[in-house]
Amino acid sequence: MGDTPTKACAFTDKSTYPLFGDAGTATALEYAENVESMLFGMSSDGSGYKAIIINDGGYRNPVTPSSLESIVRDEGIESNNLQLILDGMDVFAFGIKRAPESVNKLIEEFYLEKDQINYFLFHQANLFMNEQIRKKLKLPAEKVPYSLKNFGNTSSASIPLTMVTQMKNELETKSLNHIACGFGVGLSWGSVYFETDKIICSELVEI
Repeated sequence: MGDTPTKACAFTDKSTYPLFGDAGTATALEYAENVESMLFGMSSDGSGYKAIIINDGGYRNPVTPSSLESIVRDEGIESNNLQLILDGMDVFAFGIKRAPESVNKLIEEFYLEKDQINYFLFHQANLFMNEQIRKKLKLPAEKVPYSLKNFGNTSSASIPLTMVTQMKNELETKSLNHIACGFGVGLSWGSVYFETDKIICSELVEI
C-alpha cells in the first residue's frame, strides 16, 4: 500500500503542504498453523467527510474549469478544488477522541492485557496529535515509535514504514505483539492486534 499525498497539496497551503510525505510499502502474509488470530475493530462516521477532502474529481463533482481556480480559504491557506483540504481543528479533535477509544475498545472486547503489548503503532498524523493520543492511553514513550520526524505523514504507508525504519532489528530477532491504530479520511478509524515472529524486513529504499 502507499500514497503520494504531496501531489494533492498546494504549496500555498500551510495546513497541508508541510505535513505530508510520499511512501509505498508491501507486506507479505504467510499462513501458519497454531498461531494467534489477528483481532480487528473498525468504525466510520460519514458525517465528518468534509474534514479531509478533495472536493472535485469524482463522479459527484466532475472536473470543470472552475476546479482549477485558486481559492483563499484562510490566511496562508490557498488551494483549488482538485487539491487536499484539511480542517485541522476538526481532524485533531477527531484523532485524539477516536484513536484512544478504538484501542481501548479492542483491548476490552478481546480481553487483552495492555501491559503485555510490546508496541503500539499509530498512523503518523502529526507529533502533537500522536503525543496526545499516547498520553490519553497512558503509554510509555518507548512503546510508541515514530517515523514522522523523518518522513512526515505518509498516509496509508505510515504504520508499516514506522515498523521498517524504527523497529527493524527487534522485528527480525524477536517475537512481539502489537496493537496498530489508523485513522483519517472518511472519517474512519480502526485498530488491530497482531503478532510477529522474527519477520523479514526489507531495507528502506529512498528515491
